[in-house]
Amino acid sequence: MPDVRNAMVTEIRHFNRFYTSLIGLLDETLMQSTYTLTEARVLFELGHRAGVGAANPSGEAGFLAQAFHLDLGPAASSIAGELRLDPAYVTRILRKFAAMGLTELRADPGDRRRRILSLSARGNSELATLQSAADRDLTRLTAGLADNEAAELSHILKRVMCLLGDGGK
Repeated sequence: MPDVRNAMVTEIRHFNRFYTSLIGLLDETLMQSTYTLTEARVLFELGHRAGVGAANPSGEAGFLAQAFHLDLGPAASSIAGELRLDPAYVTRILRKFAAMGLTELRADPGDRRRRILSLSARGNSELATLQSAADRDLTRLTAGLADNEAAELSHILKRVMCLLGDGGK
């Protein structure tokens, strides 16, 4: 690996350690809540989807539904794919959310055999609380920046996402 690439890798790792420490990602739970970072992210995904299909009597999804006694296989697979997590782990999180009353299953109006998984009113409330706490923390984190510095940071963050995401390929 050329020296410039080695230096870049070192800087990225340095930044990752700095940022995860700065915002407390290594804490057991997120923003003094009862949720881990992964649980909060799954809650966010559920809250920002129109609903996730939850019943499929055959295949892997049917197996997961039977194994976990919930029709959550397709929802877990969909979310797990986007977040690059193990579907069984996401299924455990979804079961926990169901037990806490954060999610609900309802019939799909387009196909009564299918059920849709979404956040309940309580789940939406929990998500709003988490989002408010995150916004408050980030506002506090950036409060010392002048307007031009805030604009520069915003531009740099967009540029990083472009370079490292699909836009950078």
